[in-house]
Amino acid sequence: MDQQQRLEVYDAQTKNVRALKAAWAQVNRQINACLRRRDVQGLETNTKILAVLYCALSESSLSKLIHTPHGLELQEIEQVKATAKDFGVKHGWLKCAGLGIRRIDGAKHNHPSNVLRKVTELIESYIFEPSLIRNKLAHGQWSMALNRENDAVNYELTAEIDRLDVVELQRRQHALEYLETILEDIVESPNKAHRRDYWAHLTTLEDKQQVLATFTLEEKRKRLLEKASHTNLQRDASTVIDSRR
Repeated sequence: MDQQQRLEVYDAQTKNVRALKAAWAQVNRQINACLRRRDVQGLETNTKILAVLYCALSESSLSKLIHTPHGLELQEIEQVKATAKDFGVKHGWLKCAGLGIRRIDGAKHNHPSNVLRKVTELIESYIFEPSLIRNKLAHGQWSMALNRENDAVNYELTAEIDRLDVVELQRRQHALEYLETILEDIVESPNKAHRRDYWAHLTTLEDKQQVLATFTLEEKRKRLLEKASHTNLQRDASTVIDSRR
């Protein structure tokens, strides 16, 4: 890979990430509609679609990140790619973080090591490896997962598919977005944007995660119904006012 190819990949993945985020928003709207009308089948279907989108977003965001102009060296990009290919996308994110931290000035004090420790903790907490589930869903194993040889049921993966939860997926997607922002500052502007914005991004991520951690599917449904009820009341009030004019 040369610098021109790097830029082409970055531009392509930027468009892919944008398209995936738009798809995520569209599926999330479908999920909200299913929750409001208690459509269990629709909720299950769209949650599985959201899981596939999360996998795609995690991979595309990492690729966009490592190809960021003026960021990692070309050989470092190849190291991240090889790590992700051999060990999974989570390890690719960890490798990117480790390489990026080296770009921060101040090896004699604790800031780089503290940042690496924190970012590693966040990656371990919020970026998970659902690639097996994604592959099963993509190969038509929508409800019952089979083993590698496709000659028996894989009950462990079947249970994981059954446990897919939209609230947890949304929580991880939010963390993924902020992790990408934090790491992009580190690899592209380690001694300016990173030092200026790191604590603000980290605080926003952790504060939002504390709120999201209290959510459940039923709580999400309740909030949606309350919002719909409030909107209907406002609409009715506007109709009454207009009729009196």
